[in-house]
Amino acid sequence: MVLLFFLCHRNFVAGVLQFQLYRALCQAAGQRSFDDPKKPLHKCDFYRNPEAGRILGRLMEKGASVPWQDVLMEATGENRLDPSAIREYFRPLEDWLRVENLRSNELIGWTYDGDYCKRSIQTAGLQVYGNGFYFGYNGAASDARPKLTTLLLLATLSSLLLPLLSSF
Repeated sequence: MVLLFFLCHRNFVAGVLQFQLYRALCQAAGQRSFDDPKKPLHKCDFYRNPEAGRILGRLMEKGASVPWQDVLMEATGENRLDPSAIREYFRPLEDWLRVENLRSNELIGWTYDGDYCKRSIQTAGLQVYGNGFYFGYNGAASDARPKLTTLLLLATLSSLLLPLLSSF
């Protein structure tokens, strides 16, 4: 069990680092800008960019000789994991899914009987889009068949999780 936790934790950290480093390389290559919507992270291409190559080369030559936090600090200016790069990369998909779910009146989540952790949705601080975060939000009967948006979301998440699971 401890080995399983270690492998999952290691791959989780690697996934977050991957997006963090990708964002830093895109920034260095001039392919991404905080204030320019014409340069979103998901369209970045730093192929054959000399500055991105120099940064990547410096990171790789260190190997495991220094802690990953130090390498991260050198590349990004941050020494902590920051999952905001993942959200930034997938923001167009998230925005599209939100609009599509509202358009199609898709209900997202699961049946809620009011007894999970003895907390209500209001006190849990969950974000609610469309008709609710879970089936039965408004007390009305809902169609629980999977729809296109749900399947797209599951396919996207599966493609992210398969590399993690294949290492077991």
